[in-house]
Amino acid sequence: MAVDESSRSLITGFDHHYRPDNARIVQAFSSGLIVLDANVLLNVLRYTPSARRELLRVLAEVAERCFVPHQIAVEYNRNRVRVVADRHKELKDIAEEVDGIKRSVRTVVNGFKNRSTLRSRDVPVLEKSVADFLATLDKANEDALEQYDLEPDRLVGTIDEWTANLNDILAGHVGAKPSAELLEADVLEAGRRHNESIAPGFKDANKGDYLWWAEALRHPDLQGKALLVISDDIAKGDWVFEERGIGVGPHPVLIEDVMDAGGTDLVLLTTRDLLRLVGEVDPQRGVSGDTLDESEKVLASRNTEWDEDAYRWLLTQLSIEGYEDRVEAITAAAAADGFVDREEIYRILGSDEDSRSLRHFATPVLRLRKVLVRDGKLSPASAEALSAEYDGPGKTIGYRVPDAFQGFSMHFEPNPNGISGGKDWA
Repeated sequence: MAVDESSRSLITGFDHHYRPDNARIVQAFSSGLIVLDANVLLNVLRYTPSARRELLRVLAEVAERCFVPHQIAVEYNRNRVRVVADRHKELKDIAEEVDGIKRSVRTVVNGFKNRSTLRSRDVPVLEKSVADFLATLDKANEDALEQYDLEPDRLVGTIDEWTANLNDILAGHVGAKPSAELLEADVLEAGRRHNESIAPGFKDANKGDYLWWAEALRHPDLQGKALLVISDDIAKGDWVFEERGIGVGPHPVLIEDVMDAGGTDLVLLTTRDLLRLVGEVDPQRGVSGDTLDESEKVLASRNTEWDEDAYRWLLTQLSIEGYEDRVEAITAAAAADGFVDREEIYRILGSDEDSRSLRHFATPVLRLRKVLVRDGKLSPASAEALSAEYDGPGKTIGYRVPDAFQGFSMHFEPNPNGISGGKDWA
């Protein structure tokens, strides 16, 4: 059969080479199937109460077209307490940074007073200016602490107010657990894609991304409609098509998946994008500037989580400082589902618990993580690179590394300038 030459197009079928224009985005938002990733739901717990209310309102307005895969519900319930604990840690780290700034400023002021040529009559002016600055800094820190009202201990074993609100909004829109046979097939395909670096989720060590993606593709409401995915993980290279590091559009494999499932288009948005879009479509439904600012900050913090560059810098620096035993512990944990037990640690050390304590084993790793945070290479809310797990008070049963480490290359060649043998405890 002859091909109709007039039907040929230079751009048809090449959507992944172009960012979706506003018309495509609005169309997907207005009539498509909207899938909410776990991080979107968990953001409700990251925000201040006023921002939470606005985000919940937006979700309520689109809930009739939303779908929350079962895998997403699993991840939400598994991680909600951790998210609140991480937020507390972030605020605590900021408070510690403020204390450090105050100490540094006072040291400088004392230097001016005691060792410089500053005239005596100028000292009170300097001291007042510094006192005003420190008071403003303290007030900003206090306000940040007061604006966040959730406590991780109170979430354990209870359904908090915000989870209850989410549950009411999304009732009837959460997927059922796949059958054992279907789940087994999804897990096998997730493993294949992970091993062959095929989107989505090949940078997700736990392979959860493909599991919920498969659920979304099976949803009957996708037929003849666009799929709109709201996720703060779409900046990762396993979701978008990139040219020289520039994100262009959804990964072509994902577009093909959607088309094969009967959908018409794929649009990826972050929580921040969603909140902005609501205001653009209908200014009366828009959220406040403060909530948009919070969404920007949450997105920025997620984009400074552990990546392979930070991981390799950490291991290289540990090697340079002579902590090859920590390097081996981290890579061993990363290769074993993120956990290494105490027996393996002692094997690495070549000793036993009678001759050596693990009390400060993670200290140099924790110190170097702070350097990455200080230099803006890592979010203050990111997981510790090597955290102890306990069985009762003071009994270390092993160490855990971030899930992201499992997705990085496990091969690591110590820096040739590193000191062999390792140092004693830091």
